Amino acid sequence: MINILADSPHDAKRIAAAVGGRAKIVKDADEFTNGDGHVACLILGCRHPIPAERIELLRHIERNGLWIPLILVTDSEPGAAQRLNGVNTSAIVWFADLETELPPEIEAARGSVPLLRLAEQARKTTLAPALRTTLEYSLRAATDRPVRGVRELATATGYSPITLSKAFSRWQHGRTTLSQFLEALVILRAMQLRSSGMNWKRVSPRLGFALETLHRKSKRWTGCTLVQLERVPPDRLLTALVEQYLRPPRPGDPPNP
Repeated sequence: MINILADSPHDAKRIAAAVGGRAKIVKDADEFTNGDGHVACLILGCRHPIPAERIELLRHIERNGLWIPLILVTDSEPGAAQRLNGVNTSAIVWFADLETELPPEIEAARGSVPLLRLAEQARKTTLAPALRTTLEYSLRAATDRPVRGVRELATATGYSPITLSKAFSRWQHGRTTLSQFLEALVILRAMQLRSSGMNWKRVSPRLGFALETLHRKSKRWTGCTLVQLERVPPDRLLTALVEQYLRPPRPGDPPNP
């Protein structure tokens, strides 16, 4: 089920029509965030300017880590992005593009949930602070727009690139590198978006990488071109990511290719 909360009955019905039979229109914030395990996605519809109480609701959902994708539907106004400064959502869809953009965004958002859960697991570990921060931040970022590289990650987390790279390398006993892990996250997210129905020409600007760059990253990690990658189930890529980069190596493990 997909919960929908909107500022007007008309907007709620319009969003529900775009979602289809999986939609449930709720009346208030408590019902919206009831934590029911059967809720697969949350969709909040707000007209511009977004009310302060809705901004606080978005922050509440983020703080409490409900592990449910959250999509905001609002107006395409110049001040909308500034109003959402510092507020994280799985996606933002404009009312003007609702019918065409919402269905693929729902599928893309639902694909991000395993990464959120992995990020939370990383946050709760007893790993060294630099490594814990590296894993949590990069996994959370990859639910939407993965970090571009070690330098960007260092700027975001307040650690030096060398500190982050060495912490990751020590944890992996030199088997792989932080750069390789970040590249794998880019390709995993790219494939989640492609599987949601977006074509590669839309995936590329969404992630901030040229198609040629995504192609090279895919070849380095999976050995596949982007076209070949389409035949690999995203769940299999997620399993490969965990096996290759998110557990310390066991005795006798071969190095990553």
